[in-house]
Amino acid sequence: MDDFEKRLNHVLVDTFNHILKYEETSLRRILSVPVTIAEAHMLEAVAAQENQATTVSKIASLLKIATPTATVAIKKLENKGFITKAPCEQDGRRAIISLTDLGKQIERTHRLFHEKMARNISGQFAGPEKEILLKAITKLSEFFKEKVEA
Repeated sequence: MDDFEKRLNHVLVDTFNHILKYEETSLRRILSVPVTIAEAHMLEAVAAQENQATTVSKIASLLKIATPTATVAIKKLENKGFITKAPCEQDGRRAIISLTDLGKQIERTHRLFHEKMARNISGQFAGPEKEILLKAITKLSEFFKEKVEA
C-alpha cells in the first residue's frame, strides 16, 4: 500500500467510525428510549414503505440483509413497542409491518438528525467545494454500491 492509500484508508475508517459514534450519541441524547443505529435504520426502512403493505421480506430486500436477520430484528422492534405486525389479508403466512406512534417518533427524530447533519456539514464548505465534495462522495458511494451488488 502506498502512502496515499494508507492515508485514504485511515481517513475512510476514521470517518465511518466517527459518523456512527456521532449518530449513536446524538440519538441517545435526543431520544428518551434506547435505540440502536441498526434499529433506527430498520424503522427508517419501514417508514419508507408506509404507504404500501410492508413485509419482513420487503424490509430485508430494502436493507440488503437476509430475511431471517430481518425477522429477528423486526421481532425485537415489536417487543420494544416500535412496530406492530398484522396478518396479511391475502396471505395469512405473512405479516404487515407498521410503525407505532413511538416508532414514528424515533424514525422522525432519526430523519431530522440526518438532515441536520447534512446541513451542518454543508455549512463547512464554500459553493465550489460543495460540488467537489458531493461528486467525490457520490463516486465513493457508487464504488461501494457496485461491490455490494456484485
